[in-house]
Amino acid sequence: MSARRTAPMKRGVTHWVSRLVLACAALAVLAMPFYAGWKYYTFRRDVTPQVAPPAVKLDHAAMASFTAGNGKLPETAAPVVLTFHDINPKSESPYIITPQAFDEQLTALEAAGYRSLTTDEFVDYLKGGPAPKRSVYMTFDDGTNGLWVYGDRILAKHHMHAASFLISGRVDHNRPYYLSWEEISRMAASGRWDFQDHTFDLHWRGAVDAKGTEASALANRLWLPAENRIETVAEYQARFTKDITTSIATMAAHGLPKPLMFAYPFSETSERANLPVPGPSLQGMLEQHFVATLTDVSKRELPASRRAAGARQVQRLEVYQKTTAKSLLDEIAQWTQVPPVADDPLNQPESWVHNDGTQAKEIGALTGAGPYPGTNGYVSAEYLPLTSADWNDYSTEATIADLADDNNIGLTVRSGSGEPLTVSLSRSNVGVFRGSGDKREQVATKPLVTQPQHKLKVTVNGSTTKVLVDDRTELAYTSKVTGTEATGGIGLSVRNGANSAHWPKFTELKVSQTPPTGGNGATSLTVAKAVLLDPGAAWESAPGDPSGMKIGGDGLAPQGLALSDYAAYEQARTSGWTQYTVRGTVGRLNTPQVSGAIWVRVGSADAISVEVSRRGLRVLSGSADNRKVVDTKSLADADHHDITITVGSQATWITVDGTVHLQLAAKGETGGVAFSAYRDVTRHAWPTARNFKVVPAEVL
Repeated sequence: MSARRTAPMKRGVTHWVSRLVLACAALAVLAMPFYAGWKYYTFRRDVTPQVAPPAVKLDHAAMASFTAGNGKLPETAAPVVLTFHDINPKSESPYIITPQAFDEQLTALEAAGYRSLTTDEFVDYLKGGPAPKRSVYMTFDDGTNGLWVYGDRILAKHHMHAASFLISGRVDHNRPYYLSWEEISRMAASGRWDFQDHTFDLHWRGAVDAKGTEASALANRLWLPAENRIETVAEYQARFTKDITTSIATMAAHGLPKPLMFAYPFSETSERANLPVPGPSLQGMLEQHFVATLTDVSKRELPASRRAAGARQVQRLEVYQKTTAKSLLDEIAQWTQVPPVADDPLNQPESWVHNDGTQAKEIGALTGAGPYPGTNGYVSAEYLPLTSADWNDYSTEATIADLADDNNIGLTVRSGSGEPLTVSLSRSNVGVFRGSGDKREQVATKPLVTQPQHKLKVTVNGSTTKVLVDDRTELAYTSKVTGTEATGGIGLSVRNGANSAHWPKFTELKVSQTPPTGGNGATSLTVAKAVLLDPGAAWESAPGDPSGMKIGGDGLAPQGLALSDYAAYEQARTSGWTQYTVRGTVGRLNTPQVSGAIWVRVGSADAISVEVSRRGLRVLSGSADNRKVVDTKSLADADHHDITITVGSQATWITVDGTVHLQLAAKGETGGVAFSAYRDVTRHAWPTARNFKVVPAEVL
């Protein structure tokens, strides 16, 4: 009886369970359109449709001129940092460029041989890594929606990369002006973008006094009207720290890596703004969170360079709506670091920038051609002020005429450094002044044989500056600053007094490189005792900076995620090397875009690097930070090539694979050996140097 009653009961339970399952399924079917609609709504809300790149076709003459510009610039040099703001086809703002203009600019950069760096790659250079092959670091401020809608697909078209500096508190707000986090996620996943810091919510101006004067909220203590006072330093620091830490945490919460770089809002780089002195500086506080800062305006020239890396602040080249493809390349050339060599700079008026408060374009007042500001006055200009930031170990020779009792000239070296030096020369006296403007201080002086013409030679080596007048009168000064703070180029000035009949003039001027001097006192190492692959050997990416290359077995292998790597062998102990032969096999050349180079005469201004790829050979001359191609050859396609280089006082002999032979003239340059490696993308394996050996050679 019990069994007969249980069976219908089980069937009833099963029936109700089945009905419940069917009801849930029906509800799911009914809900699907609503769910799909909601997902579509949020997608359209958070992800703006992208626009295809414009059809850009520059004429053959323009493309040819961009390509021809390749040979006029170093093959390797510090990258130039570019500032963009937004991309929009209809904006009238001078800071916003059109998609057409952006595409044309990237087309020109490609034609001129430029590649774009990631932030990690740029930071690698700032930390002492080798200068990459010709490159730019493209930055966009604010994190606006045009980067996703227009810029992303243009970057993809040209296989380039950019960094967006986010005001992270404004992401997802004021849509569609700012990016959404969903768009940022897609951009980051593409590999074409990385994201850096532009504050959380301090990109605005606020009152800094009772009168309502407005200034950057990031860089200044703000006025507190309710309390009728300005913020204390402690209150300002707390507000600053809260904003920066919130920004970093917000980016991390959305899956982004910790930002390495910070871009100043409004390019506000006032060292202390209204902060009291002594006291904390904004730059100093930012350095506690970031590798370096970026600005479009600087108190001194700080283009990407070793000087800027030392200052931890980098000046950017701003791109405007009016910037054409050609003008962009021209401006990049004016920002590219070059070696201290100029045979006749007085015949290069376009290379001079007046720093006397005028907008003059000519330099005739320095050479006697005029025009002059009047019968008396002062004229001054700097030579290549942006491209000479890293100048050191150079000599400047000048001839000056028409000196009189009431006039004099000035020749400045280390221009833009932490301590520029000016040699002031009159008919009867020479003096050396440190500093600039009202803060100049005389540090040396000597009388001269009175005459209207003098020859002047100023030599800069390390921290020492030597002055020689008429090949007999000497002065010397050791700078208080050292390293990258002591580097810089040259400037000229002329002053005419009221009673002088003629302005003084420079009739000749020349700049040339000189051998480095000094060192760290290390004991010299002979070629005969050198073992390149000794695990205890000092391989350095820059003087004083150990290389990260791995030494093991019979090889030398780069490490890390950069696109270029460089290591010099015992540079402080091998600067006098000559008459030697170095041999090695550059291997793992798995793609044509990967290459490796063996260097000789390292430490001289004219070091030679022999670079091989699968199918090609390039020979370059110059330092690790500045090289030019001097010869090229084709090679049989292979994943490795054998290189032999013999160094003599009068020539360098190069052999590759036993079949390709080259000879380059030399002028007695000395120096040791190095290895460098290059690749186009990080997914490609690094090339290696194997069987790397050096032996003495009996050559002239």
